[in-house]
Amino acid sequence: MNKRAAVRTLSSLSSAALLAGGFLGQSAFAGTSQSNVVNITFWNGHPSGSLQAQMHAEVAQFNKTHPKIHVTYTDKYAKVQDITAAMTAGDAPNVAMPHLDWAQQFAQDGYLLNLTPFIRGSGTHGITAAQLKQDYYPSVWARMSIAPGKQYILPYEENGQMVIYYNANLLRKAGIKAPPHTWSQVVADAKKVTVLGSQYHGIAWTPSLTQWLVIVKDYGGQIFANNKDTKFALDNKGALAALNMLRSMVANKTMELTQNYDYQLDFGTGDVGMLIEQSAGWTYDYQSAGGKFKMMASPAPAGPSGQAFNYVTGDTLCVLNVGTPAQKLAAWTFVKWLSSPQVNAEWNENTNYLPTGPKSASLMTDFYKKNPNYKAAFSNPVHWLTDPAANATQYYAAENAMNDDFYKALMGQESTAQALKNMNTIGNEYLSGQQRS
Repeated sequence: MNKRAAVRTLSSLSSAALLAGGFLGQSAFAGTSQSNVVNITFWNGHPSGSLQAQMHAEVAQFNKTHPKIHVTYTDKYAKVQDITAAMTAGDAPNVAMPHLDWAQQFAQDGYLLNLTPFIRGSGTHGITAAQLKQDYYPSVWARMSIAPGKQYILPYEENGQMVIYYNANLLRKAGIKAPPHTWSQVVADAKKVTVLGSQYHGIAWTPSLTQWLVIVKDYGGQIFANNKDTKFALDNKGALAALNMLRSMVANKTMELTQNYDYQLDFGTGDVGMLIEQSAGWTYDYQSAGGKFKMMASPAPAGPSGQAFNYVTGDTLCVLNVGTPAQKLAAWTFVKWLSSPQVNAEWNENTNYLPTGPKSASLMTDFYKKNPNYKAAFSNPVHWLTDPAANATQYYAAENAMNDDFYKALMGQESTAQALKNMNTIGNEYLSGQQRS
C-alpha cells in the first residue's frame, strides 16, 4: 500500500530521547506556552445509539479534566480503506478504534505508533507491570499482541459473546420456573415455549460462528490443534455435538434463524422466549422490548464439560503515527485514560461491556449487586476465549469462509459431519495463508 512520505515516523525521533524520557517527560510539550492547548483528533468507532452517546460523554469528560489537551471526535469506523486513504491524504486522526485485524494491517503498513516506549515511560506517563496485571486480565492483554516485541494497541472494551436474555413473562407462561443454566435446559425450555402456539419461538438467533465455538468448548470439544491457534482441529465429537444441538433446534422449529439484528425486532414482539446474545446487546434488546414484558438475563450456559465458556472481543485503541511529538504524547495520554479501569468501569455500566481487568471489576462490585442482569453477562475470565492476536487477519478471513458450510449444516442442506470437515479444511487454508480474502 502507498504511504505518504510526509507522514512523520517514530524513527525520525531520537531513540535516545525516548528512552531517556525526553519524549515522554515534561519537555514533550516544548514549543507550547502555558495558554496553548494541544489539539488531537479521534475517530470514534461507535457512531450510533447509546454507545455513541457514552463515547461522546467520555470525550467531554477527558477534555474537562485535561485542560492542556483537546480531543475532537468524528463518529467513524477505523476501516482499512478509510485509514489508508486518510494516511495517504495526510489527514489521518491521531487516535482510532480499530478491530483487531484492522489494527494488525495498520501495524504491518507502518501506520501505528509503537506504544512500548510510552508504557515503559517513567512517572505518570507509563504503566508498571503491577498496574498491567490489575488493569487487564491475561487473556485481554494477550489479545493485544498483534506484532512480536511491540505494543501497538491497548484494550478498550470486551464484549462477551455468550449470555442468555429472556422474556420472563413468556417463560413463566410456558411453566418454566427458573431460567436455563445449561444447554440441555436451553433446549428443553425452547421446546416448552414453542408448543404454546404457532406464533411462538423458543429462541431467535442470527447464526454466529463465534458463539458456536463457545458451545464447542462447553461440550468438551477442541477448536485449535496447537496453543498458537494457527491450525483448526474442529473435526471432533464435542464440535459435532454442539453443531447437532443447534441443527436439531432449527429442524424442530424451536429456534428461529434470523439475519443481522432482526432477532431484536422479533424479540420485541413478545413471541420469542430467549436470545443467545452478546453482552453489549442488552441496551438494544431492552429498547426493543420497550417495557412490554419483563426482560431478564441468565449467565452463559454450561455444557457437558461442566464449564461455561465465553468469547470476548471488541474494538481496540491505537495511536496513528502522525503529528508532532506533543500530539503523540497527548494521544497516548488520551488512550491510556480511555483504557484505564475507572473509565472502563463507567463505560461498562452504561453499555454492558465486560471489565477488562480485576480493578475495573472491583470498581463495579456495587453496580453489579444492584444490576443482576448486567452481572449475568460477566462470566469467569478464566474461561474466556479470545481472537488469536498473532494471526487475526487470517483468522477473521477463515471465519468468513467457514460460514457457508456452517449455515448449510444448520439448515440441513449438508450433514453436520460433512460441514465440520469442510469448515476445518477451508479454515486451515486461510489460517495457513494458502488462501486470502
